Amino acid sequence: MAGSSNLKAVPNQPLVPNQRATTTSFRIPVYWYNKVKEEADRLNVTLSTIYLRALTQYFGTFSEEAWGTADESDYDPMKFYTRSQDKQGHSITLHIPIPKPLAGELGHLASSGMVPAYRSIQDIARDAIYHRAKQVAQMLDNGELDVAVNMAMLLSDEILLQDQATQAEHLIDALRTNAQAEYARGGAGSTARLRKYLATRLELADSVPDPYRADYLAVIEDFQKRITPKAKKKPTATATTSRRR
Repeated sequence: MAGSSNLKAVPNQPLVPNQRATTTSFRIPVYWYNKVKEEADRLNVTLSTIYLRALTQYFGTFSEEAWGTADESDYDPMKFYTRSQDKQGHSITLHIPIPKPLAGELGHLASSGMVPAYRSIQDIARDAIYHRAKQVAQMLDNGELDVAVNMAMLLSDEILLQDQATQAEHLIDALRTNAQAEYARGGAGSTARLRKYLATRLELADSVPDPYRADYLAVIEDFQKRITPKAKKKPTATATTSRRR
């Protein structure tokens, strides 16, 4: 058959129960025949298998995998589960926002053609949801999920503490920088503005978590002292008497 562009398809294997098989013939360019044969040889499958995969990919009507299998043992982590309906033709629609970078990665994966089962972002999402749901269910069954959840909670706490420290440091630095800039201007107007600025920041100081609030208040107190006039000392009685003499 090699070198011929007139091919007769082998009867296809049913992809889903009760699907009727038929025989057909068609012509394709020699180039595409060679590509199909090369892929069939590489995968050690028949030519008709490649044709069926191509048709399935194009029309998206049939799939070897189905959602909601009755027997959990049917689940295969190596398969791609991309159908939008269960065996009874039922489905629901989910609308969920996702981060833009993730959407970009999904779009790139879908358009790359590296995974034939992924014809769209929706295919990837359905496959990912199915597999993740199965994995979590298995972890629940064997108790591994408790360990995973505890680790995730610990990591979340550590990240939160780290973020708080970073934010507090930026907040205190910003307070010091802004106060110093106003203080450096000098003049009566500048002093009044700085006094008002420090007063507003003092009112919001309770929003700064411990133990960073003390450092935040220390900055405010430092600049308040700078703009508070020092009281003049009254002359002592001894000094007055000496001058009279």
